[in-house]
Amino acid sequence: MLVLSLPGFLLILALLFAQRSNMLQLQEQQALMYANQVATLQHAEVAATRRLLQQLAYQPDNLQHHNGRCPQLLSNAQHLSPSFANFGLATPDGNVTCSLSKISGPISIADRPYFQQAIDEGTFSIGEYQHDRSINSATLNFAHPVYQNGQLTMVIIAVKRLSHWSRSLSRLTLPQGTRVMIADHTRAIVAEYPYSTEPLGRAVNEDWPDDLNEQAALLNDVNGHHYVYIRLPLLAARGELSIYFAFPFEAAWQQTQRHFALVLSSFFILLCLLIWLARYRLHKTLLQPLTQFRQAIAALAQGRTLDLTRHTMPQELAVLGEHFENMASVRLQTEQQLTHKHTELQTLLSALPDSYLRVDAQGQVLAKHGNLVQQGNTLSELFPHHIHKRLRVALTLLKEQPQLLLEYTQGEQQQGYEVRVQGMRHGEEAVIVIRDISHRKRQEEALNLAALVYNNSSEGMVITDAHGYILDVNRAFVEVTGFSAQEAVGKTTAILNSGKHDRAFYRQMWHALNDTGRWQGEIVNQRKNGELYTEWLTIDTVYDEQAAPYRRVAIFTDITDNKLKDEQLWRQSHYDSLTDLPNRTSLKKHLNTLLEAPDTPLAILLLDLDHFKDINDTLGHYYGDQLLAQVAKALQSLEQPGLTLSRIGGDEFVIICEHCRTEAHAITLAERVLSVFKQDFILEGEHCQIGASIGIALSPRDGDSSELLLKAADQAMYRAKSLGRNGYACFDSTLRQQSEQRLLMLRDMRQALTDAQFVMYYQPIVTMQTRQIHKAEALIRWQHPDKGMISPGHFIPLAEETQLIHQLGEFAFQQTLQTLSRLQQQHGAFQISLNVSPVQFNAKHTSLLTWQAQLNDANLQPEDVVIEITEGLMMQGEGRSQARLGQLIQQGFSIALDDFGTGYSSLAYLKQMDTDFIKIDKRFVDGIEHNEDDLVLCETMIMMAHQLGLKVIAEGIETATQHELLKQAGCDYGQGYFYAKPAPLAELETLLKGL
Repeated sequence: MLVLSLPGFLLILALLFAQRSNMLQLQEQQALMYANQVATLQHAEVAATRRLLQQLAYQPDNLQHHNGRCPQLLSNAQHLSPSFANFGLATPDGNVTCSLSKISGPISIADRPYFQQAIDEGTFSIGEYQHDRSINSATLNFAHPVYQNGQLTMVIIAVKRLSHWSRSLSRLTLPQGTRVMIADHTRAIVAEYPYSTEPLGRAVNEDWPDDLNEQAALLNDVNGHHYVYIRLPLLAARGELSIYFAFPFEAAWQQTQRHFALVLSSFFILLCLLIWLARYRLHKTLLQPLTQFRQAIAALAQGRTLDLTRHTMPQELAVLGEHFENMASVRLQTEQQLTHKHTELQTLLSALPDSYLRVDAQGQVLAKHGNLVQQGNTLSELFPHHIHKRLRVALTLLKEQPQLLLEYTQGEQQQGYEVRVQGMRHGEEAVIVIRDISHRKRQEEALNLAALVYNNSSEGMVITDAHGYILDVNRAFVEVTGFSAQEAVGKTTAILNSGKHDRAFYRQMWHALNDTGRWQGEIVNQRKNGELYTEWLTIDTVYDEQAAPYRRVAIFTDITDNKLKDEQLWRQSHYDSLTDLPNRTSLKKHLNTLLEAPDTPLAILLLDLDHFKDINDTLGHYYGDQLLAQVAKALQSLEQPGLTLSRIGGDEFVIICEHCRTEAHAITLAERVLSVFKQDFILEGEHCQIGASIGIALSPRDGDSSELLLKAADQAMYRAKSLGRNGYACFDSTLRQQSEQRLLMLRDMRQALTDAQFVMYYQPIVTMQTRQIHKAEALIRWQHPDKGMISPGHFIPLAEETQLIHQLGEFAFQQTLQTLSRLQQQHGAFQISLNVSPVQFNAKHTSLLTWQAQLNDANLQPEDVVIEITEGLMMQGEGRSQARLGQLIQQGFSIALDDFGTGYSSLAYLKQMDTDFIKIDKRFVDGIEHNEDDLVLCETMIMMAHQLGLKVIAEGIETATQHELLKQAGCDYGQGYFYAKPAPLAELETLLKGL
């Protein structure tokens, strides 16, 4: 009982300790709650002071003063904020130029740390405990610098008496006995609650424990009383002010200790009582009866009469005694039964055809029986040499392997024998059984040969009786039909009936079987799952001694795949597998057939789904395929005589409208097609809307062949996309001219790569504060021999589309390496930015990952090159582009995000991809002189970038005003015509030498 109760007692003890810990933790949490509330109020007051000084500092024109007379703005601020004892202004060198409180003479605050901090950091600062000379009182002072036109002109000083802090704390409603102190960064006390006669400015450690933090700490004061101590920073960023709390805990501590001691004492008293009771019950109910039971067993072993006083025993031991008394009689009966069983076993062995030996572990024959063991008395005489050795090994391993089965042949006639070894008596003896298996071996060999053919045949086999009832099937039958052997045996072959053949067919089959005993032909049957299949079936009849049909053997081969392959090959070559619409091959054949007649009037509508790639990228190709199938089904609802719908690949569909003579007729059909896309398409319960762009071409006006018409419709479709998508456009000669111009530019671009017509220009990037040039952006230009200088905006999109961007990108990188080596030798450290296309990142094969090795060969560092990317690349998610960008970052390349703010900027990707620079787009810079929103956006982007640890480059700076506004906003670098236009390397070197 005690053992069973012990876990419960331990659980109670653990709960007591847990309850005591929870009570202490509850008090600490309550103290922390009060502390956070008080700290929040005090933090709000400091924040209000900061906002007030910032608002004053942003009005430098209203802070102008003369002859030591303070401006009206400071008087108004003191009137609105009476908590301040004084306001004043000081020059950057620390001389106080005005004070709302009269001062007896010149005062310099240049030695005040808070004044120097405000100037050095250019922001709001908090002082420490001091005796202010303007009001002759203990105060805490605040300062904020004032800038005008980017220059520091003065510093605003605000003064608060320390008595204000004490009065502010005295208005708090806190538990009785609570103490609160506010200390400056030197850990000098500037305010306390409740008010003390001790002077302010003393060190915190005179009254408070050391090393307090934001976690509640339960400590004793000098009088041994328990308090919960907490220290919280009022300004966590720099820690100028801290607030200390001490909450009384003595009453709760004493009450917890008394309750814990009382319950613990009761627990130990109850435990002692249970130990005594358990000892008493154990002796009376178990130890004493066991002693009597042991004495009775000893008497029984000596053959004396049992003498058990069962009335003094527990019921369980009394029952055990009764069972023991019956043991002697049961033993005698068991011995008699064993003798009878032995006799029965000897008779059984004599009747069996097997022979046996009983041997010991050393191989000595102890007994034998049977004809096969009469020719010898030892194992070596009875068995061949190799079997004898195996048996001797098996006998030595009886304990580990008590069973063994051997087979061997002997004699000229190769008689077969089977030997079984079975251990007995814990491995000390064994029985060896010998059986003649010669006849069985011959039967097994014949059966195995037949079964090998039957079971491993690739053709299905069925054995039935004369009436068609299945007797057996092979494995191929199971695989083809799906019926297991257990399901098929006992049933007729009608279980395979597909219903595809009429009764006449089966009457003809049975007629042939009855007349000739054989039938062969093609038949359609049904699998277990209901699927139909075609087989080539041969049925032969086996006759008995009276020439009557005895068995029928059917052999069949599944030829379904062969028949389906021909059909599938034709359909796959002519129909789209997803939408079951005619494909491009079928479309061209049909279109060529229609165009064989001269002057055939027809219209081609080629439609392409708008933004379908976004569906695949966001939802996945599975849902993209579902959408294509739904679109195809919706377009099929438009079918009418003379209208043919096809899917020629991807998200492109083609509609052929026969007998369409006018453009107006084709446009009417296009509008009907667009109306189909006004409905919502449902993907897994989600509503999805998508549009389409349609290109229209008419025959014979726009072409007299399928290739010309499809090409014309394709060009018209691209025009519809350029006009805003979800519309239509008709082909005209202008589109053909644009296509020809595009092919001409592509040809010229390939020639330009061969003839080295591409050149690199460089635009300086200046430091905003000093206008020093240590960076530049490399820009590619095309010097065409006939057309002159071609801007990248004209040829880069075509280069990306045709993958020529890889050759252009590698050319630009090689030129950048040469320029970097030359500039660093002449001017020291220099950095060049290089635009890299998303196509270079996303291509299967790219040279981007070889750039580090090329830099090493040129004795340059990866950080010398800034790779400029677009926001679109940042938003591509976890793909090939992101992986390669991450590798370049790991190699040490700097990353700049170009045209920041014009796309879908993601702050998470900025931090995740470890970007070094962001470039504010020129569209924001253009309006900062006259548009306040653009200026606020620029300031916000600069502040956000600095918070993330990024540098900011402003593009397109063209005026001095733009330069100054961005400089005041904290922009790091500038780039634009105000500094220099993009120019060849020689002009950049000239510009650098002039600095």
